[in-house]
Amino acid sequence: MRKSLLSFLFLSICLFASAQAKFPPLKLTNALIVSHLDKEADQFSLEIAVSDVLSRCKVKNTVSLNVLKAGGDPQVLMTDSLNRILNAKGINTLMLVSVRGFDNRFKPSSGNMTLAEDLAADNLFPIYKEDIVSVTFEFHFYRDGKLVYADLLKIGGVNSRDKVLRKLRKKLAKKVVKDWM
Repeated sequence: MRKSLLSFLFLSICLFASAQAKFPPLKLTNALIVSHLDKEADQFSLEIAVSDVLSRCKVKNTVSLNVLKAGGDPQVLMTDSLNRILNAKGINTLMLVSVRGFDNRFKPSSGNMTLAEDLAADNLFPIYKEDIVSVTFEFHFYRDGKLVYADLLKIGGVNSRDKVLRKLRKKLAKKVVKDWM
């Protein structure tokens, strides 16, 4: 009786742990960084900050501002010709970064969104907004047009746009090493 109870508990814990792991490990080695923001200044600042962190963590990367024309349609990122160019440069992962929201706890996306839907979705939030305490960034990683990983990063104690970017660099470096590599 005791042996079967222990077996049942072990099996239950294993099943619970596997149910919690929605995505397999990311093993990030390269990325095209696409910031999903409305303001060009915010897009540029966010992509450069993320690119700097990834470079310091030895992750090969480039920013979408080097690939897309200013104000260009992000759907271009799904074309075969651009994917061939990126693959030739050794980049097979698209990293879509957006602001999920402010001052709340959020859960990562469900994983049901396609790359086309994700690129077409509107982003309602800037990097910083007056009278907020925290901002949550959402990261979606796509390979071969399929969502392979989603993650959130909450930055607290912010009172300026510069402080958001400074804290993002610090916290993101830890997340890259701990969760994405």
